[in-house]
Amino acid sequence: MMTCSGDVSSSAADEDVEKLLMFQDRKRQHSLTTLGSRSESLPSVCSGSGGGYTTVAVKGQVLLALDYNYKEAALQCHVLQCRDIAAVDGKRGRSDPYVKVYLLPDKTKAGKRKTKVKKHTLNPTFDEVLKFPVALSGMASRTLWLSVWHSDMFGRNDFLGEVLLPMTEVALDDGAPRWHSLQERSESVDELPPITGGSRGEVIVALKFVPPDLSGSSTSLSSVGLGGSRRGRRSKGGLYVLIKEAKNLQSNKPNGTADPVCKATLMPEKGRSSKQKTAVCRRTLNPSWHHTMHFDDVSLQDLIERSLELAIWDHDRLGPSQFLGGCRLNLGLGLSFGRPAEWMDATGFERRIWQHMLEKADLWVESSLLLRTYMDRPVYPMEQTSAE
Repeated sequence: MMTCSGDVSSSAADEDVEKLLMFQDRKRQHSLTTLGSRSESLPSVCSGSGGGYTTVAVKGQVLLALDYNYKEAALQCHVLQCRDIAAVDGKRGRSDPYVKVYLLPDKTKAGKRKTKVKKHTLNPTFDEVLKFPVALSGMASRTLWLSVWHSDMFGRNDFLGEVLLPMTEVALDDGAPRWHSLQERSESVDELPPITGGSRGEVIVALKFVPPDLSGSSTSLSSVGLGGSRRGRRSKGGLYVLIKEAKNLQSNKPNGTADPVCKATLMPEKGRSSKQKTAVCRRTLNPSWHHTMHFDDVSLQDLIERSLELAIWDHDRLGPSQFLGGCRLNLGLGLSFGRPAEWMDATGFERRIWQHMLEKADLWVESSLLLRTYMDRPVYPMEQTSAE
């Protein structure tokens, strides 16, 4: 049975990471010729149970499933199992493994999570979920550091391998288990920069493509759960975009507030119907719009070639509105209808929500998207927006 764990207790067995880091410092300061030089082909050097240091050849894999819990604002690391890990007890061919995880650059004891110890096995099954509270806007600067250890009864544990996973390279919205090969100790862990607040915030959106019915008539708004009346006939289908809210926007004003409005453009633009916008939310950096937009007469094939640009602006009645952040949703192919298009540049969550929308017609797909600090196209002027 899967269990949830967030153990941060301190014990002698918990000091293995700190000891390993201390050893790395010693290795940089002294020439430990008795242990040999470090290379990827050599056994990993770590603290042993005999009072000194021992060598254990790193091998094996770990099976992980990662996903982001939007409701709890937490990264969930599901440690399922390991296979073919190194044997510390060479005579009996076994180890007593457990897994320890940090979400770097946080290397404090409070940021540590670990599984239970599994006795006498090289193929342990853990099936534990380790949770890390962290805002989605801060995920881009994080790296998951997972290490496998042999638990020694005297508290001098043996390093069995590690995995470093930058969060920018992880698909956090599918939760699919994946095998990762264990690696030797990496000194890059000590060189990671501190957490920085480079994000402009995030926006929560939901998408839905509604195909035309068999008769070719328009699908009513009520049929997609949005209310309202029919808007005429549609020959292809419709894209529905629910702009829910934005969080942690960065103000450009001295008073630290903003009047955010979100503008959506279905590119390439095809007239006024390609542009829509929300109402203005006054004096807030966490606007809640819950505004549904609909783009008619589009097919799935059209949407493969097009891009939805979301841009959040600080609305100003008297002067020019200021850009607060944005994102682009598309397949990231760099082409639109066979022509180069710089705005077909989606990555990560931007690309995945668009792909999921295309794959799941007539179903809502939702995601929280980090806002870009700028858009690689000319900034267009905002037309007058009412505060309705």
